Amino acid sequence: MIQYFQNLPVYQWINISLVIGCFLLCLILWFTGVISQQFGKYRTLPRVSRFPGSTFPTWIDEIYVLIFMAFFSFLALTNIFAEAPSEPSAADTWLTAFINMAMYFPFALRYMTLPMSKIASPLRFFGYIFLGLLVVYATSSVMAILKLDEWLIEVTGSPKLQQVAHELAGCNNTSAFIALCFSAIIVAPIMEEFAFRGFLYNVLRQRVGLVGATLASALLFSAIHVSLVQAIPLFIFGCVQCILYEKTQSIRACIILHMIFNTIATIVLSIHSVIS
Repeated sequence: MIQYFQNLPVYQWINISLVIGCFLLCLILWFTGVISQQFGKYRTLPRVSRFPGSTFPTWIDEIYVLIFMAFFSFLALTNIFAEAPSEPSAADTWLTAFINMAMYFPFALRYMTLPMSKIASPLRFFGYIFLGLLVVYATSSVMAILKLDEWLIEVTGSPKLQQVAHELAGCNNTSAFIALCFSAIIVAPIMEEFAFRGFLYNVLRQRVGLVGATLASALLFSAIHVSLVQAIPLFIFGCVQCILYEKTQSIRACIILHMIFNTIATIVLSIHSVIS
C-alpha cells in the first residue's frame, strides 16, 4: 500500500489535495457562517429570497448538503485511485448513468417542491446564457494562447482529458457511446446544477454571502471532476453558473448553459475521435 502511494504521479497528489482542501474550505465556511449568525454581528443576513414564502434552506437541507459534500468528495478520491477500463462496456456505462441519477435525484425532487420567483424576460434570460458561454470559452482560449494546459501536462504529467472525456474519445461501442452522451448531456447538467447551484450554493450563500458561496462552491465543483488541466476552466464555469443563477433567478438557465457546454464538448470529442 505504501509503495502504491509512493508511485502516485504528481498530478494525482495535486488532485487529492484539491478535493480535500476544497471540501474542508466549504465545511469551514459553513461552520463559521453558522457561528457568526448565532453569536456574531451577521445574524441579520437575509434569507435567500428567490423562493417566496419558503424557509429554504432549512437545517435538514443544510445537513443533507454536508453529507453530499462529504460523499462526493470521497467518491472523487476513489475515482482517483480506481483504474478505469480503456473500453467501458455498454451495461456498465448505462448502470453508472442511472446510479448517478439516483444519487442526485433527491436534490432535484426537493428543489422542485420549492415556490419559484419570477424569472427574467426571455431576452435577458437567453442573453445571460450566451454571455456565460462566451466567458467560459474565453477562459479556455486564454489558457490555450498562454499554453497553460501544455505547461500543466509537462510539469505534472496530468492527462489532457478528464475520465469521461477520455472514455468518449476512445469509445467504439455504440450503446456505450450513447450512454456516455446521455450521461454527459442530460444527466450531469440537470443533476449537478440542482446539487451544486440549487443546494450547495444556496446553503453557503445563506451562511457566508454571495462572494464566499460562489468561490467555495465553484472550487469544489472543479475539484471533484479530478482533472487538473480542466481545473481552472471548470472553476470559472462554476463561478459563471452562480452569477447566471443570481441574474436569472432560475436553475433552468444554469442547466441549459451546462447542456450546451457539454454538448459542444461531446461533439468536438466525437469528431476528433472519428478523424483520428
